[in-house]
Amino acid sequence: MTGAAGLADFRHDNGATGRHHYVETMGPGLALFDADGDEDLDLYVVDGGPLPPVTAPAEAPGNRLYLNRGDGTFEDATAGSGADDRGYGMGVTVGDYDGDGRPDLYVLNYGPNALYRNQGGGRFRRVEAGVEDPSWSVSGAFFDYDADGDLDLYVANYLRYDVRREEPCRAGTLEIYCSPEQFPPAPDRLYRNDRGRFTDVSREAGVAEDGRGMGVAAGDVDGDGDQDLYVANDRTRNFLYLVEGGRLREVGSESGVGYSLDGAVEGGMGVVIADLTAGDGGPAIFLTNFQKEPNRLYVAGAGGFYDDWSLRSGVGLRSMEQVGWGIGLLDLEGDGDLDLAVANGHVFENAEAFIPGSSFAQADQLYVRGEDGTFEAIDFRPPHLSSRGLAAGDLDGDGDRDLVVASCGGGLRIWRNDAGAADRTLVVRLEGRGPNTAAYGATVEATVGGRRLRREVAGGGSYASHSDTRVDLGLGAAGRATELHVRWPNGAEESAGEESGGQLLVWRQGEGIVARKPLGPT
Repeated sequence: MTGAAGLADFRHDNGATGRHHYVETMGPGLALFDADGDEDLDLYVVDGGPLPPVTAPAEAPGNRLYLNRGDGTFEDATAGSGADDRGYGMGVTVGDYDGDGRPDLYVLNYGPNALYRNQGGGRFRRVEAGVEDPSWSVSGAFFDYDADGDLDLYVANYLRYDVRREEPCRAGTLEIYCSPEQFPPAPDRLYRNDRGRFTDVSREAGVAEDGRGMGVAAGDVDGDGDQDLYVANDRTRNFLYLVEGGRLREVGSESGVGYSLDGAVEGGMGVVIADLTAGDGGPAIFLTNFQKEPNRLYVAGAGGFYDDWSLRSGVGLRSMEQVGWGIGLLDLEGDGDLDLAVANGHVFENAEAFIPGSSFAQADQLYVRGEDGTFEAIDFRPPHLSSRGLAAGDLDGDGDRDLVVASCGGGLRIWRNDAGAADRTLVVRLEGRGPNTAAYGATVEATVGGRRLRREVAGGGSYASHSDTRVDLGLGAAGRATELHVRWPNGAEESAGEESGGQLLVWRQGEGIVARKPLGPT
């Protein structure tokens, strides 16, 4: 339905000319967020450009901003928006860095990154605020690591790489893209927000030096009230950072989430942190991997150690022949269990020629959680081009989450969710006290039919992309939550009584529920 939605004109330009520059294989990412303040989800998509140089000519389309008409269809509002970046784009993340109540854009590039301040009405202004990292950056996450109330920024950087000096690699007589191990890793960056200007505090805060960062997700994994970080790395160990007293302590190896079960490094791509076990275990980390490596589901156990549930949960075997990238969280059936969507696609456009049984185009997948706690994998058919970024959010206001997927060198796809779960869904949008107006780091808990559902508001996640940060609560057959509880980022707590499904609640910090809006087809 991409054409009917008004997105058919986008085609990602990865700059490929047949010379197999490695940077061509990674984009694009995308973001779903309310760009113009009208309460529906708009779409921002990053684009690449010619290689080399990394700066596209003025006539190139550049990144695109599509505004939602209110019914899940879009109009291209890039012209005049001020957000038509023409760098060689990789990903994008969203957060209100200046505390004015409007979500801002941070675009991650091969080359200097760009911060766009939201001016209102779908207009943006590029600002220099100290986060113009010149590295090859892929993913980012806004979060408040120092508990001072404003949003700081973590940037996952990939390789020390110069497209102008790259030598081709081969598999036999075939010219192919090189392995990431041909290039040294680029260190990630942590930027502290100092009243709208940022300071690089990476070294003093404890950021590790040896990752090839691809995906980053924020979430409170140790239950102490602040958001921690997980970084999916490519061919280096993955990082788990616990935020402790304004510092990041890296504990991936000793927690069981840095390496595979046999002690190998893997090709980590995207990552999310969420309650994926419906209370059967602690906080869970789900990440996508390269072919012949299962997507991993790590579930917190005793003593800060994580158990690998990849095979027992069903997410491992069905992913072995895929190259996984973006991830979306959604409650497909409104039953209270979180399901997973994964964007798949190979790096090598000629994979069929030298990897038996492989292909460049691969089917995206849904992993639907069943009553026994395992996930059933369902392929989207037919497979399209090689997918990368994936973002989840309710595009058409009918109460269930849809998916937008971007392809490397291809177009956009919308997988519209028509499960009809509006009456079994309660959506909560939190309004925090400034400067963290979107309440990143807050948790919402609901009592539903004797179960306790827990959701967290977080930036980052997926791969190079940003999903809607509103909280969806599937109410199942109960159709109502008997109690709601919010823990705000500053530790304040508020509760509300019974609420039925089929509505969106606006919950303002210190005031409680200030608005209700019915869910349903538009």
